[in-house]
Amino acid sequence: MDKLIDTQLFSRLNQRAQESPRLRSHHNLHPNLEDPVQRLCIALEPGTYVRPHKHPEDYKWEMMLILSGKVVLLLFDDNGSVTDRLELDEQGPIKGIELPPNTWHTLYPENGAAVTIEIKQGPFTPMAPKNFASWAPEEGSDEAQRFLQWAKTANTSMRYSA
Repeated sequence: MDKLIDTQLFSRLNQRAQESPRLRSHHNLHPNLEDPVQRLCIALEPGTYVRPHKHPEDYKWEMMLILSGKVVLLLFDDNGSVTDRLELDEQGPIKGIELPPNTWHTLYPENGAAVTIEIKQGPFTPMAPKNFASWAPEEGSDEAQRFLQWAKTANTSMRYSA
């Protein structure tokens, strides 16, 4: 069943993420990209880099829930200073968050593989370059891993500098 969210799905997603150059994989629960509510499970492996980004459309809220493992979610202001650092942990007190539109954010798995579910307003629209943080390195660049190392120790009001 394609809509069952269970440990077998997590195992398949984690395996695909391990094999992916991006070290992540996803499984759409919504039937098509035009669906008014996008719902997807995302597996994240250690070392994956999700470039800080935002969804500027007024209707593009985004909800993230942890399903397995632990992720750190960093929120930023427009200048790239960390405004919040949250740990979403299947064993911890915070299980998820709903981000309002126009919120700069990134996340990474804290220690080992993690699986999240993301729910957001559709339809799907590809990310425009302007929606990626200019103060953060591009995905796939040598600098991306340096940013990821910085993110692991970044606290509120810290700002990344290349």
